[in-house]
Amino acid sequence: MEPVEARLVASTARVEGGKPLALGVFFRIRRGWHVYWINPGDSGLATSVRWTLPEGFTAGPLRWPLPERFKQQGGAVGYGYADELLLSALVTPTRGIQGAVPIRARVGWLACEAYCLRGTKTLDLTLGADTPGQAVDPALFESWAGRLPADPESRDPPGTLRVRGAVPRDGAPGTVAVTVTWRSTPATVEWFPPDDQALMVEAADSRTRGMRTVLTFRARRLAGEEPTTNPLESLLVWTDAGGVRRGLRIPIELDGGRKS
Repeated sequence: MEPVEARLVASTARVEGGKPLALGVFFRIRRGWHVYWINPGDSGLATSVRWTLPEGFTAGPLRWPLPERFKQQGGAVGYGYADELLLSALVTPTRGIQGAVPIRARVGWLACEAYCLRGTKTLDLTLGADTPGQAVDPALFESWAGRLPADPESRDPPGTLRVRGAVPRDGAPGTVAVTVTWRSTPATVEWFPPDDQALMVEAADSRTRGMRTVLTFRARRLAGEEPTTNPLESLLVWTDAGGVRRGLRIPIELDGGRKS
């Protein structure tokens, strides 16, 4: 039995031009194993989904649910998922689309327990009248919506952000500090720091006192490399008074900026 099973799912089989729908890959992970978040931590490999869509279709970014921390061999810390995972994206069909719609996802992961196994799979699905019933699961997307982090610019954010500092383009080290002022005091706070192959992150720290959390990291850009994302994504996960884990996206402009 493989440690990970993956299947392609959609929120609907009906494709209408210009009307977004959700596509996702649902992973079942054998007990005791885990796969990795976009930043795998001290070691590991991020889970990947690469779409092949009909001409004119556009896919938004992957929506990553709240990860967990894993203690690994040698004291390394990993960030990822156990038991199950839904990685999804909103896809907008081109106008005037007709007939069956072929969808393909090329999926890759690293599954780890006492040892690690790499896995890859190509998943195909045709949306339309003949789409298999098990591939259309709007309730699955609804159930995972609550595990996605909130956007700091949403109508009702859990707190306000202020970002200071920058990472210089000349390769010199720079320090970035993010202050989050919460609307209500969190019970616990975890920071899942940013990661990019074009950056060398030398120090990352998270401290919470009362209704304020301060995140800092020191990094420099590697010569000849361009960051793959700007703003750089990181994540705060906190537990509210009811014991529910919630998340907040922390976008960080590498060239400096302030958000409040």
